[in-house]
Amino acid sequence: MHQAFKIHNVIFFITFLFSFILNSFDAVAQNVKMISSFEDELNTINERIKSNSKNVDKVKLTPYFFPILHPDVYSEEAVKNIMSIYNNDSLTDDAYRINNFINTKLVNSYINNPKIVKFSKKQIDNESIVNIDSDIVSKPPSQTIEHLLESDVKNTNVSDLDINIDDIGIIIKKPNFWKTSGTTSLQFTQNYFSENWYKGGNNNQNLLASLILNANYNDQKSITWDNKLEMRLGFMTTTSDSCHKFLTSNDKLNLHSKLGIKAKKSWYYTATAEANTQFMPGYKSNDRRLYSKFFAPLDVFISIGMDFKPSLKNGNSFSIAFLPLSYKLRHLGSKDSNIHSVYNMIGVNTTKDYGSKMELNAKINLAKDFVWKCRCYYYTAYSYAEAELENAFTYQLSKYINAEVYTLWRFDDNRAKKYYDTNLGYFQFKEYFTLGLTYNF
Repeated sequence: MHQAFKIHNVIFFITFLFSFILNSFDAVAQNVKMISSFEDELNTINERIKSNSKNVDKVKLTPYFFPILHPDVYSEEAVKNIMSIYNNDSLTDDAYRINNFINTKLVNSYINNPKIVKFSKKQIDNESIVNIDSDIVSKPPSQTIEHLLESDVKNTNVSDLDINIDDIGIIIKKPNFWKTSGTTSLQFTQNYFSENWYKGGNNNQNLLASLILNANYNDQKSITWDNKLEMRLGFMTTTSDSCHKFLTSNDKLNLHSKLGIKAKKSWYYTATAEANTQFMPGYKSNDRRLYSKFFAPLDVFISIGMDFKPSLKNGNSFSIAFLPLSYKLRHLGSKDSNIHSVYNMIGVNTTKDYGSKMELNAKINLAKDFVWKCRCYYYTAYSYAEAELENAFTYQLSKYINAEVYTLWRFDDNRAKKYYDTNLGYFQFKEYFTLGLTYNF
């Protein structure tokens, strides 16, 4: 009985296998018939185009034609479709027949000429699609459907294609590696005291205007070039000054340029150039002597070294440059003896020094609309030292109104001994607070 059971199982398995093979051959036969039918339909469309009949000016197409017109895009779905077992219930679906026929042609092209494949379908899944009529597509302006259907699958140079960019609505723009910005501000304060004001005081008005322009180049690969022009000019009046109607409270004209070539990660080989001077003549209260003027002095720095400039987020920036080779030129464009005395250049119009320099620039967003900007430089000619530490805390009250606290520490021991202060030594300090209009562009 056990032997009969084994024989029965063998007969059942052979019968099942034979039935499965017959059904598979029947499915394949039906599939080949459907493919041949669709291929005939495709050839019919092609022949209608060849005839160039006036009645056939538009051809009905479906989205399933797209893969066969772009055999250089590898379709993983096409390979999976060909390698899978077909479902008999789906063979009557027109969309399935079209898709299966195109998948067969694509797989054949992959096998016969694998070098044609340049892209993956996954690479174009996220590309945007323009709105087109999926049922009616007009004949392309430069290439006909006949040419696309009859052309052999081959690797074509893009430069050889006869395609009019204007016809297909593609606009090609060159990348712009320049980033420009600017800030301008205007602050005004006024104080008035009546003659019988019990505490006394001096009437005065203060006006401060500033303009900062930035033009920065960054090719996102190896070269950066930062340029900054800073202009500040402020005036104040006071009745206690018997010599002048007004004095300058802030006077600065600075041009700075820094070129960097990437060395490694956040390090750059860098070369910097900087020029400093002022706009207006500079006086002290109740003193008619001239202490400075336009191009007196004019300080020019040219330096070479390394710059550490990491990439920070949220609009923050930081840069510190170490410049062991630095050249400084100071020129006094005035023959006034007091100016020459102030800068310890009696009988000399120009001085040249060689030394080392360090520059630090930072911009940190401490909180929303609250920014801290810091600039520091230190230069030494090994016989004297010159340094500045500048801090500006700015709070943006609204789009056009801001408040700023500004401090400037300066050290310069290349001065006459009479300018040495018993409390500060060669240190100098300046501070102001402003509230006024500002505009960023």
